[in-house]
Amino acid sequence: MFEKNTLFYAANVEPEIARMFKAHDQGNTDVALKFQARTLEMISKILSLGEVNPAGREEWFTIQNLVMGYDKIDSFSRQVLLSFGKPFSEKFMRQWS
Repeated sequence: MFEKNTLFYAANVEPEIARMFKAHDQGNTDVALKFQARTLEMISKILSLGEVNPAGREEWFTIQNLVMGYDKIDSFSRQVLLSFGKPFSEKFMRQWS
């Protein structure tokens, strides 16, 4: 079993955000809100663990704000949000493969 550290939560943010947008695009607002809450919970855990430097914290707060208003952001912001977690997912998979 692996430790649930910052990398673990950061790697899981990307798929949750993708699920949130998919549900939103399909008109499943309740499901999208559930994924939004899960994503915000993960970001909160990332910030509370204290493993992120101050510059990284600013980035995570920006991502948190984008997730909070996911249904109001433009397509560019949406792509930024969707791609933010990808490097963490790749690093996590390399460590555990």
